[in-house]
Amino acid sequence: MKSMTGYGRGVAEGDGASLAVEISAVNSRKQVDMRFSIPRELGMLEPLLRQRIQQRLSRGSLYVAVNYQLAPEQVASAGRIKQVVAQAVANELREVAKAAGLNPPTIAEVLAVPGVLNQERDALYEPLRELVEPALAQALTALSEARVAEGRRLCEDLEARGRQMQQLLANIEIREPEALQQFKERLKTRLQELGGDQITMDEERLARELVFYADKADITEEVVRLKSHFVKYFQLLSSDGDPGRELDFLGQEMNREITTLSSKTTDLCIAEDALALKIEISKVREQIMNIE
Repeated sequence: MKSMTGYGRGVAEGDGASLAVEISAVNSRKQVDMRFSIPRELGMLEPLLRQRIQQRLSRGSLYVAVNYQLAPEQVASAGRIKQVVAQAVANELREVAKAAGLNPPTIAEVLAVPGVLNQERDALYEPLRELVEPALAQALTALSEARVAEGRRLCEDLEARGRQMQQLLANIEIREPEALQQFKERLKTRLQELGGDQITMDEERLARELVFYADKADITEEVVRLKSHFVKYFQLLSSDGDPGRELDFLGQEMNREITTLSSKTTDLCIAEDALALKIEISKVREQIMNIE
């Protein structure tokens, strides 16, 4: 089991350059949702990053940041001055400045003219393409390890909550026969108040309605379903796959059953345990949202 929450960072180096990939992940009910922070000049790397991440992860909201550093000689090579062009530009600018009565151009002003510097940017950043995959692999591995560690803690918590839910349901199951018997006794008392053996036809109809209501108050079906859900719950927690979606659906079903059970019972003890169980299921559902 893996959590959807985690952080991973990877760094790759080559020819004096380095590239770092950082991935921060939080929970999400959708498929993998990615946001990127990539320098504009490395924008061509985003499709590759997106493809590789989708191959490794199935759920989660991800923030992916890429940073790099070039070797000094690489920067110098990319910005090398074209001597002939620079000289021609400088001469022309001096003539213009002299004719206009302005100061001669500075070196910075000459270098700012397009074409004076050798701006082969694609060639400059090309070596970084070879660094992105190993850096991303490191980041994904670190993220996976963080998710596994967090998933282990989540699993332990969910197992403990599962045992607590089973105990609450066991309390309800033990109490149910006595609660149902007490309910039937109240119905009998009510029937006696209505006239016992001398009940009229209309009162007989009322008696049948009361018996029918007693049947509707029987929570055996909900108890059996919840016990079955708890068995599936522990099976999913111990599975080797990614049980997040199945657990999410199971949590909805457990909540539906305990809601029905709560609405049917008239016994105070069962109602208190049912409320505690409903609260525990709600906490479990919140935790399940963090599972991949």
